[in-house]
Amino acid sequence: MGINPALAIIARQGPLIEERLRIAFPEKTFGFERVPTAMSITEFRRIARLAPFLGLAWQGMKPGNDARLLSGTMQWRLFLVCAVSSGLEARFKGDTRGVGLDAMVDVAAVLLNGVSFADMGSLTVTGAAAIVADGFADDNIALAQVDFSFSFVTATAELELETADDLAALGVTWSLGGDIEPQDEIETGA
Repeated sequence: MGINPALAIIARQGPLIEERLRIAFPEKTFGFERVPTAMSITEFRRIARLAPFLGLAWQGMKPGNDARLLSGTMQWRLFLVCAVSSGLEARFKGDTRGVGLDAMVDVAAVLLNGVSFADMGSLTVTGAAAIVADGFADDNIALAQVDFSFSFVTATAELELETADDLAALGVTWSLGGDIEPQDEIETGA
């Protein structure tokens, strides 16, 4: 599926967030993936093996009040997972074999608060908390989440979407996949 880049708010914000986090969380040390807000235990076990790990989840959108513009904030959540080898206190302070959760939360919050991206919006941390994964227990794993918003504004009223032909301006292509023949692919734009 493709969409007009000017209207792909979530798709444009995700890479900017990752790029910002990579300033202090280098790829060679920290795993990073887009993850669902509610992970299954199987999904969580997989990412726990990737620790130290950053999981980025889109939470939702809070629209503004301007009927002419689609504006507001996208709500994001960053999951932080660290693993150490020497028990309880090391989960928070770190040890010789792993980074601690305290430092991960502090650095993530600083990186995700108050930065602006030209023509895209700005980031604001809205909360942080220690968390647990239901059904998962490991004395050497610590978890937290940092919630933040990413403001945005995009003009949608000027598209004047009234007909299917008007919808083509969005540039969305739905690939229905599976056993469906290629002629059943629906394309609404370039």
